[in-house]
Amino acid sequence: MRWIACLVLTVTPAFAQDINGDLNTNIGAGATVDSNNTSETINYNGAGSSPGSQPANPVMSAVAPTMMGGGGNDSCLIPSSTGIQVTLFGVSSGSMEQDPECNRRKDARLLGTPQASGGLGLQVSGISVMCQSAQVFRAMALANTPCPITDLTTGNILIGRAAYVRMRENPDVFIVGYRQDQAFWDALLLIGQELPDAPPEPERESLSDRFRRTSGADNISIRGNRTRDPEPATTE
Repeated sequence: MRWIACLVLTVTPAFAQDINGDLNTNIGAGATVDSNNTSETINYNGAGSSPGSQPANPVMSAVAPTMMGGGGNDSCLIPSSTGIQVTLFGVSSGSMEQDPECNRRKDARLLGTPQASGGLGLQVSGISVMCQSAQVFRAMALANTPCPITDLTTGNILIGRAAYVRMRENPDVFIVGYRQDQAFWDALLLIGQELPDAPPEPERESLSDRFRRTSGADNISIRGNRTRDPEPATTE
């Protein structure tokens, strides 16, 4: 019985067709080895679909908009735009705002330009607009040309020392930017100190005197549109 069982075990492998196991095992001739490997075909369509290629869709990004319509170089509008991107959520916005200093210069130019050139011909008003700036107000004072101040009692514009005296009386009202640069104005206008008397003004020749003055070597007096011959010299 033992011999019969061995014979069966020896003959049985002769009928096997597929053997699973290590491919390096020495299998007899005519044997078929099944490695259990399968093949698969993958088709890549479109850019970015294959491994290692660039993505087909760009990365999401919020682009700041370009602000148009500012009016060119002569515009007082300042454009601004922003863009924020966070993962899949992005926001972009744009706006325009006025430049007050630019508007002041344009207003002053419109007021002060002669009417023949398209302006209003109001130079004093144009200067008053520019004097609304603290820097301009200070520069005018340092140049001894104070910004215009109206004297209601006379209806005239105060100039020179009279304008500075009015500023001393109420600097918070008449001096632009007084609180921002108080030390400068107190020193310049002697605020808090007694103002010394003004020196007497030199006598100036009136317009009539200048019109009638004697000119030239011939000592000819000019009176209006008439001329008078010089008196003859007398001899002793």
